Amino acid sequence: MRRARPARPPAARTALAAALAAALAACAGPARAPTRGAVPPPAPAAATPAASPAPPAPPLAEAPGTAYGREPAVQATRVEADAFRAAAERLSARGAPRTSGALSLAARALAALAASGAEEPLAREHLRAALTRAGAYDPAPEAYLVRAAPARAAAALSDVIPRGAATHLGAGAAQADGSAVVVVLASDRKVRLEPVPRRVAEGASAVIAGELLGGLSRPRVFVTSPAGAVHEEAVSGGPAGFRARVAFAASGRHVVEVLGHGRGGPEVAALLEVQAGAAAVPAAQPVPARRPAPEPGDAAAAEAGVVRAINALRAARGLQPVTAAPQLTEAARAHSANMLAQGKVAHVLPGTGELVERLSRARIAYRRAYENVARASTALEAHQAAEESPAHLGNLLQPGVSRVGVGIARGRLSSGDPTVYLTEILVEPPDDGAGSRLTPDARVREAIWAERARLGRTPLTADLRLDALARDAAVGMRARDETDPGDVEVRALRLGRRIAAVDVFVVSGPGEAARSANVGDARFARVGVGAVQGDSRRFGPGRLFVAVIYTD
Repeated sequence: MRRARPARPPAARTALAAALAAALAACAGPARAPTRGAVPPPAPAAATPAASPAPPAPPLAEAPGTAYGREPAVQATRVEADAFRAAAERLSARGAPRTSGALSLAARALAALAASGAEEPLAREHLRAALTRAGAYDPAPEAYLVRAAPARAAAALSDVIPRGAATHLGAGAAQADGSAVVVVLASDRKVRLEPVPRRVAEGASAVIAGELLGGLSRPRVFVTSPAGAVHEEAVSGGPAGFRARVAFAASGRHVVEVLGHGRGGPEVAALLEVQAGAAAVPAAQPVPARRPAPEPGDAAAAEAGVVRAINALRAARGLQPVTAAPQLTEAARAHSANMLAQGKVAHVLPGTGELVERLSRARIAYRRAYENVARASTALEAHQAAEESPAHLGNLLQPGVSRVGVGIARGRLSSGDPTVYLTEILVEPPDDGAGSRLTPDARVREAIWAERARLGRTPLTADLRLDALARDAAVGMRARDETDPGDVEVRALRLGRRIAAVDVFVVSGPGEAARSANVGDARFARVGVGAVQGDSRRFGPGRLFVAVIYTD
């Protein structure tokens, strides 16, 4: 808890923020090594500026907080209404925020928790439990807490809330020893969500549907099962609209996440917990605080602690550990420093580019790469916030990754509270053939033959003259740093063949040549392969330039 300026009463502020790298996966989707070879529903009405809270949503037919995406009616007390107005005035840079009944219920629960004497009322686990119980799907609302005389609470909030923007606010208050304890939750919502039940019967399903807002598009839906497995659901809809049916087959807590892509890369738009079966969703109740281990003063020690947490998570799932790689660590530190400088949690920042570009500039070879970014008061808390996101958790549990870079940057929020920006980069290294006695050409040929057999086609015959042509093409591609094979197809026809086709790739390993477009063409009987390893300014270090020629 933070103390405000002496002229003001004590106040506190905290924030929970996490974004996707899958990337998803990187932050919700992997960054692959470069290779070559529906109608949305209507948007909600815009908020209109007002000096007082917006009118509450129509009452639910069911108990408040039993569904996400449908705001419960909440009657504000005078202290809460004053707190809302004070917060709205500070956070109206893009227009007046709307009242959120769900955020208001969550704020009340947290205020009651603080009034009861809980040591860390805005701790991450309490915040998420309060949001869940209230039916709020906001993934990372800013949370502000003040304790003051009731008549001074609004002024105290004005002191700790920085100027900014929010689309939705919730204010909750409780009393303790004659003082008002007030919590404000502020969210910049980027999704309109149709109602989703918080609880379903075991084996039931529910539709996750809505529309991305705030410049987000390309929606994706990820789910973490009670057992901790992560999967992506099929989504229908337009560029911003989405609809996915999620089956809750197992009893227990399911975490559902809606991800969108914006100028900053993948971004978590909605995070909600759905309980399947009889067990209750945990409430925000006074529980013994889990006092975390102190954050090491040395940044490298804090980063090493995150690596240990990643490996503990992977070991619990039977996965191999990852090893910290100095180059990846430096790349992660640089990105965290850029996030701190720009005050933004994102995969793509002005002047830095996407993960694939950053790795290429750092001359880091890889087959697949994944990135998580987050912000919290400590490095481990930021990592734990990333674990709560299904897409980010999926990145941490990728079976093929073996190297990791964890980098942090420490600073302070505008309120004066300490903050840590965290970047985690996990990499599946390229297949450099170190464990094989075969040449790259031979390994590409094996991959082609294996894929041909899998498709049930007649085996191809290796042709030395075609091999020579293919190698010339691969050498030329590497020299020119491009994927144009030149006139190799014409030269193949000059060998007396009637038909010929050429597939070219720039890949991280020979096995990727199995994606060759012509490998399954039954008209072809002969094949020539050329593969040359080399660094590329365009495609990155450690690339394999491959040409495959097919003829009758």
